[in-house]
Amino acid sequence: MSNYLIQLPTLGVGASLSLSSKPDPVSLVRAKGGPSFVEYSGLVDVDEVIDEVEKIRAAGAPVLFHPSYINFCGSYSNSDAWLEATSKHIESVGSSWFAQDVAYCFWEEGPGYSTQLGYFIPLIFNQRSLELAVERVKEVQAKVSVPVAIEPPPVAFIIGAMPLFSFFGSLANQTDCAILLDMGHLVSYEMASGRSVLEAIDELPVERVIEVHIAGGRLKEGNKDGEAGPIYVDAHECEIVEQTWQMLEDMLPRLPNVKAVCYECEGVNENSVLATLKRIRKIVREKSSSEALVMSLDKEA
Repeated sequence: MSNYLIQLPTLGVGASLSLSSKPDPVSLVRAKGGPSFVEYSGLVDVDEVIDEVEKIRAAGAPVLFHPSYINFCGSYSNSDAWLEATSKHIESVGSSWFAQDVAYCFWEEGPGYSTQLGYFIPLIFNQRSLELAVERVKEVQAKVSVPVAIEPPPVAFIIGAMPLFSFFGSLANQTDCAILLDMGHLVSYEMASGRSVLEAIDELPVERVIEVHIAGGRLKEGNKDGEAGPIYVDAHECEIVEQTWQMLEDMLPRLPNVKAVCYECEGVNENSVLATLKRIRKIVREKSSSEALVMSLDKEA
């Protein structure tokens, strides 16, 4: 593994949110048991968010920028101006790395946000799709000055036969990038594919996983007759489902280089966020194989 991944700062247990909705990030940071860092989604133009970000940093928490407007897959490239604005944003707020889902955020020519499509459009799990994803990730790496982390997106259906970890393991190795794993997204893959992600864990370069997400979700019947299995719906305002908690406990012992565990909590009230952060920290202490991550919890106490 590249030394640059080992040398990244350990951020501990934090919260990911939208700056335009509850909970209030500054109040969270100042609360007892609050997040040790704040990850946020936002517009590409840093001037639109810098005042709010500076308030978070002044309260004592570093920030990570985690948007949803970069194409990390497919044949539609990202514009140079879009990537240069992203690089300026990252440098202005001091984000230690740059992570985003590998999914379509815009279609055809010209940049756009995933919200304009309504949701992420999932990638295809085959060799040609992998080749294009390598191009897209390298395209971003050429413009962004911090390490890039790729994230498997939530899926309601699967196209292609390549296992999830085979695809992302190969993508990470070919581009020398980091990996972010969202526990709910892994649950969604298992439900959509009928496969266990752990079946292909040997194909994932686990030492490249620097960040873990956990978030609320809900289960939806696959069809009206109930013949198909449930579909996992990524819904951060909801409670964390039991399958996602179990995935966290199963994965943490296998990830030796995790620098940050993040609770995505857009739309959740502050007391619930603090209670969930407490539970996450307990699981990290008991299950994580990242010594630096566990040690960081003592500094938070």
